Amino acid sequence: MEKVKEYHLHKEDHSQLHFELKDARPYFLDNYDHAIKAHRHSFYQLVWFTSAGRHYVDYEIVEHPENTVFFLKKGQIHYFCSDSKNEGYLFHFNDSFINKFDSDTENRLNYLLFNEIGNAFIELPEDKLIKFKQLSVLIADELKDKEYNYVQQIYCLFQSLLTFIKRIKQEQQPISYFTDIDYGIIIRFKQLIDKNIHTFLSIDMYSDLLGISSKKLTTISKKYLSTTPANVVHSIKILTAKRLLCNHKLTIKEIAYDLGFNQPTYFTKYFKKHTGQKPKEFQNQVL
Repeated sequence: MEKVKEYHLHKEDHSQLHFELKDARPYFLDNYDHAIKAHRHSFYQLVWFTSAGRHYVDYEIVEHPENTVFFLKKGQIHYFCSDSKNEGYLFHFNDSFINKFDSDTENRLNYLLFNEIGNAFIELPEDKLIKFKQLSVLIADELKDKEYNYVQQIYCLFQSLLTFIKRIKQEQQPISYFTDIDYGIIIRFKQLIDKNIHTFLSIDMYSDLLGISSKKLTTISKKYLSTTPANVVHSIKILTAKRLLCNHKLTIKEIAYDLGFNQPTYFTKYFKKHTGQKPKEFQNQVL
């Protein structure tokens, strides 16, 4: 039985750029044995698929058309489906790169693009493809030539690419924290759940932290996530548990305590209630 491996981008080597752009198909073939198995990264990924296919993200197979961009956060479980062409480009970057010239960039990214609300990807409209390709080519050229001040140039070009993606997402989902206060609240709610994943807070406590009533939180949650706040807490708690269960260095007892359960048996009952499986059964199935 193999554990889900975690891969790093230049880990502790601070002499490296901590950003790379790869041609997806050759990268997939060169790393085939690893790429088709569930794994995670300690860095961010933008995956631009130029061909239609399927991709596995957090225990679900996601069907996607051509010219789609996936947003994979640090720690997300994913793999490339072997029956897909997997053509496109991979943008890999660490927080050390994205915060290099602006310490708040990562927070904005998690707020706007890597928030796990809605689809796992956006579609690139045909009329936007030329500019998207141009920006990608300019980044690739800078990486290859490494001319004077190329690091800052890559950073600026990648920021332009991210801004371009944000605009496309805004057009396809015309709601953002810039124009809709409730949207910002639901993102902060999810962030609070992540921050307090090691304990159990009541919905009233979350509402107090957000400065709204529990009734208002329920309304917003149903509007944007199509479910109740309690179910949002459960789904994030279970997803975190699944990710932790993929780490063979942790015992089920350790995971239970880490997620705020007083007894491992309570965790087992909770996990089975929401997934239909015991933690060990899930672990044996995915590893």
